[in-house]
Amino acid sequence: MKIIKVNFLTIYFLFILFLCGYLKIGLCIFLIILIHELGHVFFIKILKYKVKKIEIFPFGGITKIEKDINTSTNKEILIASGGIIFQLILLIVIKYLPISAYTENILLKYNMSIIFFNILPIIPLDGSVILNSILNKLFSYKKSYYIYLTISIVGIILYIFSNYYYSLNNYLIVGLLIVKTYYAYKNYHYLFNRFLLERYLNKYEFKYLNTKEGNLDILKIDTYQYFKENNKVVSEKQKLGKLFDKV
Repeated sequence: MKIIKVNFLTIYFLFILFLCGYLKIGLCIFLIILIHELGHVFFIKILKYKVKKIEIFPFGGITKIEKDINTSTNKEILIASGGIIFQLILLIVIKYLPISAYTENILLKYNMSIIFFNILPIIPLDGSVILNSILNKLFSYKKSYYIYLTISIVGIILYIFSNYYYSLNNYLIVGLLIVKTYYAYKNYHYLFNRFLLERYLNKYEFKYLNTKEGNLDILKIDTYQYFKENNKVVSEKQKLGKLFDKV
């Protein structure tokens, strides 16, 4: 099965750069993106998850993983940070490579640009995954998701207004960010129901226990919830059982 896929836009982008005499820049960007994605893969393998697909775009890559929504927030942060960690290592390695000053300058410049771009809190960038994981430590899954979407939308608006120079690559970037954020909004109900079903069907090693009044909307990643109802305590498994037994 082919795991790594080079998007057709990447091939088109490299071809245009070749015609314009900037192929070396394109290849350097491609190399940086590949190293970034290998950083994700490294930590995915360490944490024993499965990589479904890696797709390389002209301005970045997307690594799809086979894992639960209820994955530990610390693991999510580690996986999301993997690409940036590998790029930081690359900054050191570049200094010792037997390359010309021109090539070194290209690698350093675009490596830093891609690092700063990826830490933006916009879906599907690594910064948004890290932000969402931190939010999930503080709030319920449902509330975290709303904040995560709102910040992504605001981030896109700010990104558009802060980029006065528009190129084909910029249009592609903005287009992808809008599409991914839209799908995150559109798929919310499916993801929330999957989040609940996972907790009903699977047994997770939760870090914390919590007891308070409320409904299933207060369920939180890394925390097992008990509910206070009519002077008695009901577990989340019992409430989830009532929900899914109706289906």
